[in-house]
Amino acid sequence: MLVGARKESYINSKSYLDKSVFFHGILSCNSKMHKLFETICKAAKTDASIYISGETGVGKELVARAIHAQSPRADQPFIAVNVANFSSDLLESQLFGHKKGAFTGAHNNSKGLLNSAENGTLFLDEVACLASNTQAKLLRVLQEKQYYPVGDVKLQSFSACVISASNLSLEDAIKQQQFREDLRYRLEVIPLFVPPLRERKDDIILLFEYFLSQASTREHWIIEPDLQNRLINYSWPGNIRELENCAKFTAAMSNSGQLELSNLPDSIQTALKKDAPEQLISDEAKKITQALIQNCSNKTKTAKQLGISRMTLWRKMKTHNLLRLIILLIVPHKIIYFSLPCYSLGYNLLHFLHFYNSNKIINY
Repeated sequence: MLVGARKESYINSKSYLDKSVFFHGILSCNSKMHKLFETICKAAKTDASIYISGETGVGKELVARAIHAQSPRADQPFIAVNVANFSSDLLESQLFGHKKGAFTGAHNNSKGLLNSAENGTLFLDEVACLASNTQAKLLRVLQEKQYYPVGDVKLQSFSACVISASNLSLEDAIKQQQFREDLRYRLEVIPLFVPPLRERKDDIILLFEYFLSQASTREHWIIEPDLQNRLINYSWPGNIRELENCAKFTAAMSNSGQLELSNLPDSIQTALKKDAPEQLISDEAKKITQALIQNCSNKTKTAKQLGISRMTLWRKMKTHNLLRLIILLIVPHKIIYFSLPCYSLGYNLLHFLHFYNSNKIINY
């Protein structure tokens, strides 16, 4: 499969499915994601609080930015903060601001992120990590649309839309008494779920090729069908972020435009080999073995028939323990002799000799 030139022109390339959509920085051809896009368009019209759930790396902040971009507040600030990056006291200062002298080191007044958001959007990532005292103060903000900066007695108004997200279950946090149930209902007026990449297999190659095009000036990439299948069947625990990093590594390390399993990071290679379905490996081994038989063990002709390089053929033969498979043609189409000291794929080799009459095979 070829990867087109760059960015928008790349997305509109004829090599992509008609159902692929580029929605505010999110590329997908998956029906679940398309439904999410439709929900975002509806949710963005309101000022109701939105909660985005999903695993690490699925793109929750991208979804939040898409909501903001689709909303009437698009020309207002979008303020994003990962609450897990701050201690409780520092986070309150960051969110609510503080008055000069409110605590040691407070040498100047600070207006805080709630004030900076103005009439735009405040995005609170990893909201499940909020400390209990900060949860209580955030609840008041959502209820009263007012708050006190740290060390100040003057109320400040708040008018931004709040979008929050977490890769943890708020329900589980509530059961463990780590999160306020009343705050959950204030944050989760409109719940959105971003599916993991393993549930969007039709997006994997599309996104992988897109990230390749973004990471390199090379105009065309060729991804071998075997590698495509393995990428699709890998679980991608890091989701989009892991896929993007994999594509960037591959683009940086590849010496040619033809990508193979060996071009990927070692950790991904190992995982892909483990995750590869047995039937996939077996089918490829069968295909290679049949081609070797047809070409009398001539690797150059075999590689040409399979549409791969001789080096790629050698790698695949090594992967499937075929390097010691010896096919000797003593007399063309008359005597074929197999030496299989390391061959253990567990299927009948006669399957590959269907194009020979049984009276032509003397020894195998």
